[in-house]
Amino acid sequence: MKFAKIEFSSEADAAKALYGLMQRGKVTVLRDHSFIVPLPALDWLKTESIPFKLLENLNHDNVVQTLRDHFARAV
Repeated sequence: MKFAKIEFSSEADAAKALYGLMQRGKVTVLRDHSFIVPLPALDWLKTESIPFKLLENLNHDNVVQTLRDHFARAV
């Protein structure tokens, strides 16, 4: 499965998107306020007119590495 790392320009957009995306699939929120979502989630965001910025496309291995990098950093 393909994934996307995205971010939102406002907290209101992020809250609306997070609520809708969580009802439709798995969402990972990172400490830098970016989100990792399945690629089909981008279609839903577009149909709901929720603006987002695509940071990068990811495959499963990239997602695992991204999560490991975030866990390795000090809090």
